[in-house]
Amino acid sequence: MPLTFRYLLTFSSRTVSRNFLSHIRDVAKTKRTRDRERVFVLEGTKPILELVRSAPRQIVCLVVAPTFLDRQSPEVVQEIVDSGCTVHTCPEHQLAQLSDVETSSGALAIVHQPTWDQAAILARPRVFGLYGDMLQDPANIGTIIRTAAGLDVSALWMAPHSVDVFNPKVVRATAGTLFQLPIFSHTTLENLLALGCTILAADVGPGDGSVPIRSIQSIPARTIVAIGSESRGLSDAVLDAATVRLTIPLKSGVESLNAATAAAIALFHLSGLPVEHNVAH
Repeated sequence: MPLTFRYLLTFSSRTVSRNFLSHIRDVAKTKRTRDRERVFVLEGTKPILELVRSAPRQIVCLVVAPTFLDRQSPEVVQEIVDSGCTVHTCPEHQLAQLSDVETSSGALAIVHQPTWDQAAILARPRVFGLYGDMLQDPANIGTIIRTAAGLDVSALWMAPHSVDVFNPKVVRATAGTLFQLPIFSHTTLENLLALGCTILAADVGPGDGSVPIRSIQSIPARTIVAIGSESRGLSDAVLDAATVRLTIPLKSGVESLNAATAAAIALFHLSGLPVEHNVAH
């Protein structure tokens, strides 16, 4: 049976060259290369196969070990063949050297970065977005993206000097949701304020003018929730721009939550609130 799997791909697969392996490593490791070519590396059997089924044109190529094919059902291999994706085969030990995980699944994909229409999103009368203020932890960002996608957030805007959302560690933590949430990098608050968005700042602790999140009973029609890192919190510029500073009350002795947890709590609570009707559209 494994020989049948490999036979199905012989007409379209090719053995990956040493130069191409070096290029894949460069895409995985270097933001400059990802930005220049507008691609990133996707790992994991589940997200790769989901993309093969839903948007194969987003895939530049697949790189798979023969053992990966051996583990798949004939139906899955046929899906890969039918997708029309370019498939490169690569010895498992070489593929493992490219992988960012401890145990490689035996497959990775080079994928086009998604593009989104920011003007169209901000033209909607109802916007519920998230602003990440200089967030640096890849796992946190990946979890935030996954949470925001799950709660149907309009978009995520990332401040300058934030971690690259196409960093392999971020991509892995998104669990395949990177194509479901519009993301815009290098965004300053002025862009959002100029279009009538209201900033709600999730502050790290109680302070002058801050209110407990449960006391907020409605939100403006164009709301952006700002989240900062656990260590630095939000910048003065974001706090000054915020109409409301909200806090998540914690037990005495617990100083703060990490950014992903704070974002999840804030987005879950606020997304379920009614929209204020007295806001001009």
